[in-house]
Amino acid sequence: MRVRQLTGVVTLTAFIMGGWWVATPEGQGAPAPAADPSLKTPWGAPDLNGIWDVGFVLTPLERPKELADKEFLTDEEVAQVEKAHRARLAGDGAGGRARSTRGTDADLAGAYNQAFSAYGVHEKVIRTKRTSLIIDPPDGKIPALTPDGQKRLEEERREEPNEFGPGGVADHPEQRKNDRCIGSMLPFIKGISSGNRRIVQSPDMVAIYMEDGHVGGGHRMIPIGTHPHLPSNIRQFLGSSRARWEGDTLVVEVKNLSNKSRFQGSRENLELVERFTRAGPDLLIYRVTVTDPTTFSRPWTIELPLTKLSEKENKIYESACNEGNYAMVGILAGARAREREKRGLR
Repeated sequence: MRVRQLTGVVTLTAFIMGGWWVATPEGQGAPAPAADPSLKTPWGAPDLNGIWDVGFVLTPLERPKELADKEFLTDEEVAQVEKAHRARLAGDGAGGRARSTRGTDADLAGAYNQAFSAYGVHEKVIRTKRTSLIIDPPDGKIPALTPDGQKRLEEERREEPNEFGPGGVADHPEQRKNDRCIGSMLPFIKGISSGNRRIVQSPDMVAIYMEDGHVGGGHRMIPIGTHPHLPSNIRQFLGSSRARWEGDTLVVEVKNLSNKSRFQGSRENLELVERFTRAGPDLLIYRVTVTDPTTFSRPWTIELPLTKLSEKENKIYESACNEGNYAMVGILAGARAREREKRGLR
């Protein structure tokens, strides 16, 4: 997720610095809930059933500082941003970079193009054309962190791959998110694959499956009504979720996350309020408000427009992980062999 956010910042910034931006005359907000009766369930609730796609998101989480108070892009600006992004990643190495000296470790690690990558062709500005996923605070930025929150965030960044030790990620394979099936965390904004989710709804329950490639995905079973949350001493990786209807919006409160949860420096004190609003035949607006007084100086809100996919094509997949993962054995064996070589051993 961090890579995609950074990519969006770099691309948007490049256009700003190049002076390609023009003023946006129109204001745009989240579409109002659709009144179409065909978008209702047989029992009269808004119909949230289906496969909902966020896609590969070029829009960054935070608004680039060069955009200041510019909340939305024009159609022309969106086209320019996406075109420049594709061009920037058109090289024959990983991430569009030029390849390193042939036969070196660096070349081996980066010697592939974008044919099967999420970058380039597949990444797009979100359909609402916002300049950031954060819609509150109005500046599109994560609020200031508390000292404890900043400390936790720095700890998380030190845990990033390739910063472990001489063997890189091979020193601590149990922390390899892409190989250990840790599972998706909340809030589920972007997945390592498409970030799709399937929603299955009944009068008193909503089930959500989150597709997240080899991270492991996740399943949520959320009761609708007046059900109490779990006792505060019972903590779960995806927390305790309880839903209710507010007009045509399904509101889900999430509490009781565990200390294994991670989001921008927040852990077990994180609480979320998710809002799902059916805004059109193929549009579901997802908003999530993030609260943790031990980490953030104020609550803040993210918005994602989700697009409905074809049920017939059924393009959502099981998040399989370690089945047939022979690479892990090679990664660990290679790192240990290199360590022996450095010590002069055979």
